[in-house]
Amino acid sequence: MRAVSSAFRERVYEVVRRIPPGRVMGYGHVASALSQPGMARQVGWALAALPGETDVPWQRVIRSSGHLASQGDVDRAIRQRGLLEQEGVEFTGDRVDMPRFGVPPETFLAAAARGTPA
Repeated sequence: MRAVSSAFRERVYEVVRRIPPGRVMGYGHVASALSQPGMARQVGWALAALPGETDVPWQRVIRSSGHLASQGDVDRAIRQRGLLEQEGVEFTGDRVDMPRFGVPPETFLAAAARGTPA
């Protein structure tokens, strides 16, 4: 895992905390919501740096294809899927229907401007 600044990590965590239960965003969408397109990988690094116990709902950030990004950690992917299913996110095979459960960055930015969850 590469280092990202603590300021960037905190901004990522603020965005992720605003994703409502039962919804997901892609790593790139989180980066776009931060006005940092092209930094999807850094979003992933920020989430990987979270401590085990956290109030950041990291499970709500997945690949924009709807797949979970396990990076070889099968246990983490199983846990993430379970957490998402508990929130009502449905899977078709191994992927989430992004048009149904995804929060586009534009929607997120509009909600943030209103001060409401996406």
